[in-house]
Amino acid sequence: QQQQQQQQQQQQYGDEGSVASHHSQASYHSQASYHSYNQQYLSPQQSRSFSSSAPLQSGSSEYNTTLELTLRSLQDESLSFEHVIRAMQNFPAHALIQERGCALLWNQTFNADVCHMLVSMGGVVTILQAMRKHPTIAKLQHTALEVLRNLCVNELNRQSLLQAGGLPFVVETMQKLADDAEIQRSGCNMLASVAQGGMEYKIAVAECGGILAVMKAVETHPENDNVLRAAYQALRLLGYNPGGNGGGN
Repeated sequence: QQQQQQQQQQQQYGDEGSVASHHSQASYHSQASYHSYNQQYLSPQQSRSFSSSAPLQSGSSEYNTTLELTLRSLQDESLSFEHVIRAMQNFPAHALIQERGCALLWNQTFNADVCHMLVSMGGVVTILQAMRKHPTIAKLQHTALEVLRNLCVNELNRQSLLQAGGLPFVVETMQKLADDAEIQRSGCNMLASVAQGGMEYKIAVAECGGILAVMKAVETHPENDNVLRAAYQALRLLGYNPGGNGGGN
């Protein structure tokens, strides 16, 4: 069901429009589900541990109990983004939690208010950490790039991405997973989202090899319409005219 919702959003919005124009159409979940979860499942001590941004001590009884409850809670598609991001921060090495967390945040970050609130919660850094710790899980990489695409509509999230070295890392990910069409499409979308921030960001994308990465995606997947649409949109936003002779506007 989660995957069907994401596919419907892609079909509705496409790659040609900006994520910013989509945010106002999406609803997000309030803190109610987060607090409800705490009251229903966690003891006061476990609740404090879960709310902490510091990872729990692996192997402890508290860790194992909270891990089990966290995995169970992440099956709830109505789970709040606060809960999701804390779960990812508490269990950074747990691939399933990171993958599921990215999938949930993909839907939730179509809302601008959620993206803004995730600034103070370290949303960008958390997503980048998930990608760095689990580089071989293509599904996680794909959904993480889509979350970053949505987050980077927000100026503060764009700044966080630059400060965390996110742009060169995204380009590196596209290079390593060049044969994966979904990764290439999502990478192009993410770079386009960053480029919408203005000249500073366009230059940053270009300097880390972003334009070359987008062009490589076109070269590698010349028959994939989804990749081509995302790539050409990114190139236009970066000031590169795919139909021109000199590569500039």
